[in-house]
Amino acid sequence: MNQFRKYWIYFSHIGAHTDMPYIDFKRVYMINLIALLCLFPTIFFSILNLIDHRYILSAINFSNSICAITVLFLQYNGKYNSAKATLLTSNSVFFFAGALLYKNGGEYFLLCTLIVSMLMYDNRRVHIILCIIVAFLISLLYLLPDILPQSQQVPRSRSVFNIINALIFMVVAVNFFLDIIYKNMKKIEHQRHNLESMNRDKEKIFSIIAHDIKSPFANLEALVFMFRNQMLNNTTSQEYIQQIYQQITQQNQALDDLLQWGSSNMQGMDTNASTLLIKPMIQQIIKGFKDNTLSKQLKINIDIPDNTQLIANRDHTIIILRNLISNAIKFSYVNGNINIYSSMDELYTHIHIQDEGIGINPSKSAALFNEIQQKSFGTEEEPGSGVGLVLCKDLIERNKGIVNIQSTPNKGSIFTVGLPSCADQLSQHKEKVPSCC
Repeated sequence: MNQFRKYWIYFSHIGAHTDMPYIDFKRVYMINLIALLCLFPTIFFSILNLIDHRYILSAINFSNSICAITVLFLQYNGKYNSAKATLLTSNSVFFFAGALLYKNGGEYFLLCTLIVSMLMYDNRRVHIILCIIVAFLISLLYLLPDILPQSQQVPRSRSVFNIINALIFMVVAVNFFLDIIYKNMKKIEHQRHNLESMNRDKEKIFSIIAHDIKSPFANLEALVFMFRNQMLNNTTSQEYIQQIYQQITQQNQALDDLLQWGSSNMQGMDTNASTLLIKPMIQQIIKGFKDNTLSKQLKINIDIPDNTQLIANRDHTIIILRNLISNAIKFSYVNGNINIYSSMDELYTHIHIQDEGIGINPSKSAALFNEIQQKSFGTEEEPGSGVGLVLCKDLIERNKGIVNIQSTPNKGSIFTVGLPSCADQLSQHKEKVPSCC
C-alpha cells in the first residue's frame, strides 16, 4: 500500500516544482491527475471492448491511453502548454467518437473537457472558442443519425455508468479549484496582514528616527560647534563633554534596538536557543552602565545563584536584560537600590528586576509592551527611544517566554521575564522543595 502511494505521489507530481507559482503548481498537478484517471480506465475498457468484439471502441480507448501517457511525458519535459492542448484535444476527439458510434454517454465527458479547459486557461477567448466547439460536437451527436445498429452499441448500464462518472468528475474538478482559490485567498489575506504589520513597524521606526534620534544629534551638532569655535571655558566644557558622552551612549543603544528589531522581524529568522548562565551575563551588562550608576549613586544587588540557567537565544537575552536594566537605572531616584533576583516554576526561570523609582500608573503599564511609547525621560532627564519594551516583548515571545510588570507610582516597579528552564535544573529545584504529607 505504501509503495503504491509512493508511486502515485510521484506520477501525480510529474513536472511540478516547488518554485512554481501556487496556481501553476496546482494546474500541473490536476493535469497529471486527469491523465492518470484516464489512463487506467481506458486500458480496462479497451480490453473489455476487445473481448466484446467492439474493435473500434477498443481502439479509441487504447488511443486515449496512449494520449494520457503522452501528456505525462510532456509534463515531465516541462512542455505544459503542449500537455494541456494534447489532453483537451485527444479527450474531445475520442469522447466524441465513442459517443457518436456507440452512444456510451461520451457527451457528458465532453462537458467535463469544457470545464477542465476553463480551469486550465485564463484567457476568456479560449473559453468561448472551446465552448462553441463542445456545443457544436454535442449538437452533432443529437442531430446525426445512428451510424451503428443498436445491437453493436454499448449496453445502457455502461452509458449510465459513464454519465455518473462524468458528473462525479465535474463536481470533483470544480471543488478542486475552489479549494485552491479559497486557500489562495487565505494566503493572500495572511500576507496582507503581515504587510500591514510591517508597514506599521516601519512607520513607528521612521517616527522614532525623525523625532527621537534626529533631535539629539542636532544638539550634539550644536555642542560640537561651540567646541570648534572655542565658545566654552574649561569649567563648563567638562559638563558638556559628559552630556555628549551620555547622548551618544543613549543614541547608540536606541539605534542598536531599532536594528535588532528590524532584523528580528525578518521572515524565517532562527531563534538558535541555547543553554545560558544568567548571572555572568547580567554582571557584564551592569558593567556597561557603570557611569550611569555612579552618576546617580545607585546600588545594584544581584541575588541569583551562580548555576542558574535558562534556554534562549543569547543575543536576544542580552538585548532584553539590557533594556530592562537600563530602564531601571533611568527611572530610579538618586541613591536608590536596584535588586535583580531569580525564581523558578514548572516551565520558566524568572528574572526579576526591581527598582525604587518613579513607577508607572497601572492604567498605562498594560500598553508598555504592546505599542511604542512617546519619548520618555528619566529622573535625571535621561532620554529614551520608546521602542525598548516593545522590542523586548517581541524577542521574549520569539524565545517562548513571558513578561510581566508590577508597579506602584513613586515607589518603583518590578519587571519579570520568564524564559524556558533547563530540564536538569528543574529536577534539582524539585528536590530542594520539601514535600508535604
